[in-house]
Amino acid sequence: MNLLYLLGLSALSTAFSPVNNTNHIFNAIHSSMRQWGSSLNHNGMSFFLASVPEGTTLYHGSSHPNTLIETGYVAFDPEHALVFARPPHHPKHPLHDDRVQQKIVTSKHGDPIEDQAGWLHTYQTTKELRLVYVDGMSAGKSHIGTLDSQDRILFNDTIPSGGVSQETERAKAVCRISADEWDNRIDGVIRMAAGFEIILCAPEENLVAERVTKSRIHKPKHHGDHKPQQGKPGELLRVVTSRYNGIGGDRVKVNYDHFVSVYDSDLNVFPADSSHSTQPRLTHLSKASIQKIRQRLTDLVMDHDVHGKVNWQAIADMTVQQYGRRLQDLVSSPRFRTMKSLKAEIAQMWETFVDLDYSSADVEIQRCTNRFIPHAASKTSLAHNVTYTINEQICSTLATALYDDHDHTVAIGRLQELMDYLSWTVWKECRDCRDDEFCAIPIWPQGSLEDYEDPRCQRYNSAYAEKNDYWGPIFH
Repeated sequence: MNLLYLLGLSALSTAFSPVNNTNHIFNAIHSSMRQWGSSLNHNGMSFFLASVPEGTTLYHGSSHPNTLIETGYVAFDPEHALVFARPPHHPKHPLHDDRVQQKIVTSKHGDPIEDQAGWLHTYQTTKELRLVYVDGMSAGKSHIGTLDSQDRILFNDTIPSGGVSQETERAKAVCRISADEWDNRIDGVIRMAAGFEIILCAPEENLVAERVTKSRIHKPKHHGDHKPQQGKPGELLRVVTSRYNGIGGDRVKVNYDHFVSVYDSDLNVFPADSSHSTQPRLTHLSKASIQKIRQRLTDLVMDHDVHGKVNWQAIADMTVQQYGRRLQDLVSSPRFRTMKSLKAEIAQMWETFVDLDYSSADVEIQRCTNRFIPHAASKTSLAHNVTYTINEQICSTLATALYDDHDHTVAIGRLQELMDYLSWTVWKECRDCRDDEFCAIPIWPQGSLEDYEDPRCQRYNSAYAEKNDYWGPIFH
């Protein structure tokens, strides 16, 4: 019986070709369409196909009541769109800059802008939207790489250098590429900054207006001894941070069976001279090397549907939920300061993989590795390869610490090295924030280096009150 089991287990095992940056691809899957992980891993390197169901409510903020035509930006939450519901005026930069709207200006008649009105549009999708999701902080106009994958790959270096000032060109380019190169198989692009947005082509066909309402712009408020809030409104922060773990409501479904990632290539995306050395960049790479990735993106759009069969993010979630806090506890808790106590804890984690009638560490590692992976899932997909490999590395490390290590320092070092490699964003989460607080990390265009390295609880109505030095100046 044991021999038959081993033969079956061997048949299930797959000899994978090595994948570059396996840990980063796993994290891209885990963080996709999530504000938290996509803010920390802000220089996205991957493109996914995605869909938004028919009948989904979307929002647009504007200085006029005219409904969208040709191309438009729409948000998933009204608080996000409301930020752009400004009175008519002519700022120096286009209206896609989150910072422009925060400035209190006056009209030509001297009336405060906050006494005038903008417009909040509410729409329903008339069909299922087919979209390309650009991961990371892809709507953040910064100099530190948030626009790299769009400008270099999607737009093929055709967008002149610029951040805020080139947003209209980016929107037009999305729809031009869809029409001219992708046979209109894509309706737009999903991006994220302080919330998720869609650059939508042909909104007059893809949306129906439910209502268009006047909205008033308000002055930043004083909160106790704090200066007037000059950043994002507290209500917007509440909504944005509520999307830390996902957009919610099945409003976006991502195809993980087929996607394109620069990580899955032989390109060096971590140049030594990068000012943010832990974040990938594309600016130093040749156009020829980038063109190969762009061809893969075109093939993805032309050859595959927006729907996938296996939700690999849900499977990645089970891995992170199973081992995230446990690994952190093993390396940091004073309860495991001896080899005996450490092995005893790992033995408890390992118990379900052990057969007392047949002892084999290799077999146990395979049982552990396959725990969360669907038996019927295609074993040829990148997501399967990556998820399998990450689980195998975790299980192998635990087995080595349990069976082979005898020195406590060596075992703890091995576990810490695994955690450093995995680099899961859950390990930066705050604990026990109050009801009027959230765990503050840099969300473009606000946040400090300290917020990135050591996130802490901050109040919604006074967050980011200190220096905002993480993103650098807004890329105009």
